[in-house]
Amino acid sequence: MANRKKVNEAVKWYQKERSKYINLKAEIEKILKEALNENEISIESRVKSVNSFREKALREKYDDPVTEITDLTGIRIITLFEKEIHQISDIIKELFKIDYEKSEDKSDLLDADKMGYKSIHYIAELSQEKIYATDLESFSGIKFEIQIRSILQHAWAEIEHDRNYKFKGKLPKHLQRRFYAQVCLRLLIENLTHYQKRLKNFVKIKIIRGRRNFNV
Repeated sequence: MANRKKVNEAVKWYQKERSKYINLKAEIEKILKEALNENEISIESRVKSVNSFREKALREKYDDPVTEITDLTGIRIITLFEKEIHQISDIIKELFKIDYEKSEDKSDLLDADKMGYKSIHYIAELSQEKIYATDLESFSGIKFEIQIRSILQHAWAEIEHDRNYKFKGKLPKHLQRRFYAQVCLRLLIENLTHYQKRLKNFVKIKIIRGRRNFNV
């Protein structure tokens, strides 16, 4: 359990500074929307509530919650196809300054024949070049998290999140296998309609663009 006095001080700090993280979120969204000019990429964002900050500071063992909790502003990029993840990852690396020691690719933690939570998590900050060019000195040194995942990985993550928060114990292996089999089936069923709709839209856009570029 973290030091309650230190946590209370950190919470007071966050209550004063939270509006800055909201403004930072808006700037990051603007940068990403300009760089990822594709209709089939979804960008979600959030800023941690004060209560969520307090709960995380108490739950985890942080010596200094103010500097060590780096996902106060969080951005999630959801792609239609898994192959797009690394393409977008390369763009993110060019747009922002990445803290590679604190960033991770969750898929690296899974064996090749395993299915589970997969997503790239970058801990980043605005580059000094971007700060000076756009007059954003107030955001200098502030870190944020960017997650990149496909729509199917996103569905899996939501299911895993619900299981981990609603059930704190450990299931027997035979029940774990049954659970993951049901999760896979539920994942496919619940996302099939949405996946098909986005795929049709994707094909429609490609056809329209192809007609525009076709010379008679």
